[in-house]
Amino acid sequence: MIAEIAARVPDSLAAYRDGVAVGPGDASALPVAALRDPVVFDTTLSAFGAGYGPVDRRVLVSYWSQFYLAALATPALTALVCLGRPLPLAFDTTRLELDAAGRPARLLVPAETPDCRSGCALGLAGLVEDHLRPFVEMCHARCGIAPRVLWGNAAVILEYVAGELGCGDEPTCAVAATRLGWRGALACGRNPLAQALCAEASGCRRRRVCCLRHRLPGVPSCGTLCPLECASAR
Repeated sequence: MIAEIAARVPDSLAAYRDGVAVGPGDASALPVAALRDPVVFDTTLSAFGAGYGPVDRRVLVSYWSQFYLAALATPALTALVCLGRPLPLAFDTTRLELDAAGRPARLLVPAETPDCRSGCALGLAGLVEDHLRPFVEMCHARCGIAPRVLWGNAAVILEYVAGELGCGDEPTCAVAATRLGWRGALACGRNPLAQALCAEASGCRRRRVCCLRHRLPGVPSCGTLCPLECASAR
């Protein structure tokens, strides 16, 4: 199943084509739920943060989450949009592999694939409630980062992936478009993704809240997506 999904990922998203795999992984693979433990969380972030020196932990976690969310979103949204299938990406059953720099490289899911009919009906909402929401809550609990920063990271990445997949009018695309706020957005309290981005008069979309990455040495801002740069331009 994963090979079939990888074959549908466009070249523009190739860096995260294998962001999700089936199986337990090697001995270093970490249960994602274990990150709720402060010691495990700090140990996991230590290699990633080593190259940046002493920085605000919230800034570091926001940037780390962008790698995590890209690995998650690319295969997950490809499976939903192109094949009408959800991946079994529940937060409590997923494992994580890091690369040598401590960046999230691959998420591992159980070999048993559940009946996809209910998951397809939920579309992107299933990914939001089963994985993104507990991930955001975990990061907030561990470092105090504002949830809306992380929802902004997720919204930007999911929107980019959806665009690269050519999200059209198919049922699964319509669900994704609703969750991302492209059309018929749900109420604010129920749909943090749709509230994370806003449209400029020019039609361009940007974050409502800065992702903080520009505070890391050598890391650029997110350009036109950044609300701080937009405010400066005005």
